[in-house]
Amino acid sequence: MHILITSSPTTLRWLSKIVSEIKAEIPSLIYTEAKYWASFKSPNTNRNVVYLQPQKTQIRLFIRLELSHDTDLRQTPSSSGWAERYPSIFLIRSEEMIGKAIELIISSHEYDLHQ
Repeated sequence: MHILITSSPTTLRWLSKIVSEIKAEIPSLIYTEAKYWASFKSPNTNRNVVYLQPQKTQIRLFIRLELSHDTDLRQTPSSSGWAERYPSIFLIRSEEMIGKAIELIISSHEYDLHQ
């Protein structure tokens, strides 16, 4: 775990908390990491329900939820097919935002199940 080259010790610690909470809440989700991204994949739909991009001072969550789902969501900066699949982004900029991120990941999973 933790081959994410754009992260920092702080964002890796936040990511570890998120992963452990999500595994406790939804053990079926599959967590993977690549060079720049991490994701949670649903074995039910065979789709990623969220992409996480840890950076030095924040983690960007690309979520399957529509902007109207929560006032803390922002429009994804991505374009084309990516923006269609992940229309919203949530920024984790402090440890206090981890709880909200976990709620959004769970909601994104539930949304994906009903698509």
